[in-house]
Parts: sequence; C-alpha cells; structure tokens
Amino acid sequence: MLKFENVTYTYPGGETVLNGLSFEICAGECVGLIGANGVGKSTLMKAALGLVSARGTITVGENGNPSEAGNAVSKALVMNAENLPAIRRMLGYLLQDSDSQMFMPTVLEDMIFGPMNYGMPRAEAEKKADEVLERLGLQYLKTRQNHRMSGGEKRMAAIAVLLAMEPSMLLMDEPSASLDPKNRRKLIRLLKELPGTKLISSHDLDMVLETCERVLILKDGQIVADGPAGEILRNQTLLEENDLELPFCLQIQG
Repeated sequence: MLKFENVTYTYPGGETVLNGLSFEICAGECVGLIGANGVGKSTLMKAALGLVSARGTITVGENGNPSEAGNAVSKALVMNAENLPAIRRMLGYLLQDSDSQMFMPTVLEDMIFGPMNYGMPRAEAEKKADEVLERLGLQYLKTRQNHRMSGGEKRMAAIAVLLAMEPSMLLMDEPSASLDPKNRRKLIRLLKELPGTKLISSHDLDMVLETCERVLILKDGQIVADGPAGEILRNQTLLEENDLELPFCLQIQG
C-alpha cells in the first residue's frame, strides 16, 4: 500500500531528517510510527503525500474493483507530479494541528467539502457525513462552528472529516492529542474496528499498543526497528536506546 525506497529529505537549513529511508506497509496493516521528538515522523507522512519534495522512490498502491475473473485489480502509483492528485485522493491525512485542518465555517461544511470537490452531489455528501457523525457519536457537532469547539472536539471533528473522504489509507499524526479519556477510548475502539490500511504516528504508546499490529521506530533518518507491536513496545532496552519509555500500562504491570 505504501513503499519508501531510499527516501531522503533535507530541510532548507541543511539538516537531513530522512536519510535513505526504506520500508513497506502492506494493504490492511495498522502500523505505529514512533520515535523521539524531532526525528521526522511528521515529515515522513508529508513526504508520502508529496507535501515535501523528497529524493528517492515513494509508491502508493490501491486495490481496485474485482475484475470479471474475480481477482482484484491492483494499481501502484509512483510519486511524481502527474500521479500526485490520485495519490492524495488515496491517502487521508490527519494533521497534528486540527486548526490547520478545519477551515470551513461548520463541521458539516468541512466534511462535505472534499467529497463534493471530487464530484459527489451535495445530498450524497451530506448523507455520508451524517453516517460518519452517527458512527462516532458526534451528531451534536454537525452544525457547530469550528471556532466554538474545544481542542478535543476539534480533534474528533477532524477525524470525522477524514473518514468522510473514504481514503484507501489513513495517515494519522498524533490522533489522540487533546482528547479527554472518553474520546480517547472512542478513538481506540474506532481504530480497532476500522478496516483498511493505517499508519499512526504517536507518542501515546499505550494507544499504539492497543491498536497497531506492527511498529516502526524512526531515528537518525532511518527505521531502526520494525516488528510486532507487542514485542517492540515491551522491549525496554530498545525503547530507552531510542529515547522512549515503556507504555504506561506496562510500567504499572512491572
């Protein structure tokens, strides 16, 4: 679904944050991306969307509709200017800052903006928005003005906007940030139930342990560990070597 091959990105000031980075995420996987502050987790996601111009090869794959023979039609797009619009349509990106994602007057207008921009009739887009809001228990936010929501409400509304687009893969940057315990639990249930491919960058290692089957650790521009979430997140020595700590739930058990 997503493949990086020897991807490098250097900030305008000269600091290299991704350095010959290579990894692959298969369709249907839920993968956690962890690492200390400033290692480039957000930059990696931006590179996948073509928001920064990285060197190397980035490929995004999508499973098409079944053919007459009953086999799925596979399509893989290499990141370039021609393929960029199609790639961005496949990938749903939850920004770390919800204020940067919510730009229409109300939650509903934000939710229907993308689908209508891709040609969906307004009535159908509103129906889809209602379905997503009901699934998340957020119907009360439908006509709420964005500047009149708490940080946690904006976060959940931004997730609803993302789901209304029905992307093939979710890229989520700190999805549990600003959430109170109730909405954090709601988010965890959603991520566990939601089908499809997901890459979740987070410092909330307890959430990553609950929702992800695989974890990547990013350090010095490279993936320094890649394996089952249960193994990596229980390896205290490995975590400490990468300026991370055990998930809180495991610290308590210990």
